[in-house]
Amino acid sequence: MNNLDWNEFTQVISDYVGVDASEITKDTDVYDDLYLDSLGLFGLGSHITETYKLGLPLSQVASISRVGEFFDLLNEKGTPSED
Repeated sequence: MNNLDWNEFTQVISDYVGVDASEITKDTDVYDDLYLDSLGLFGLGSHITETYKLGLPLSQVASISRVGEFFDLLNEKGTPSED
């Protein structure tokens, strides 16, 4: 487990999508609430994994629809990436 901080995580998402961090919950839908399409989701995934220096298989990112799922996946299965 990576022990990510939820508030920091929502701020990273907020900075990327332009939605106030206080409006982002674990149930926030990345498509309907953050107005991302599948390409936008991959962009967000790249931004987050670069920020935290953690890697995830793209196939796992593609199955995400809620911010909480992304947080849990990164926290539980993100692997440290080498620079």
